Amino acid sequence: MQEKEHDLFKRKGADLLVTKEVSVNQALCGFSWQFTHLDGREIIVKSQPGELIKPEMNTTESLPFVKIVANEGMPSRGNPFVKGNLYIMFRVRFPEDNEFDKNTIDALKALLPDPDMSSPYDPEEVEEVHMDHADLRHFGKGGAESRTDPYDSDEEGGERPVQCQQS
Repeated sequence: MQEKEHDLFKRKGADLLVTKEVSVNQALCGFSWQFTHLDGREIIVKSQPGELIKPEMNTTESLPFVKIVANEGMPSRGNPFVKGNLYIMFRVRFPEDNEFDKNTIDALKALLPDPDMSSPYDPEEVEEVHMDHADLRHFGKGGAESRTDPYDSDEEGGERPVQCQQS
């Protein structure tokens, strides 16, 4: 028997996996999502009031945020009355840069917890900088390249590291 790929579901054993993209609004305030299951039933998945969908479950491991719907997977081999589970992996879609005007930003700051609290500063004494988009694959490649041998390192008698003098 040959298994065909499906547009929505991925199968592993009796379990099914779907990826669902939600907006920040849906992730914070709730959502309902209707789809046709493999057996033809219409299913609605709804989040509970106050249930948050997070961009990542664990930032140290960058694991995706996943919820489970018990017994909505495939029938088990050998016992069709026992079903696997349906796993839903979430991707939170954030707004694009400059998508909000000042009034919207002010309203969000008033509604959402932990807004940025601006600190007063003297622009003559403090340098203000802004961020650009970055690709983490370029991390460690900034600055001037001074070594010609990529296998040369500071620990093996290469250049002496620069040390900061503290007062």
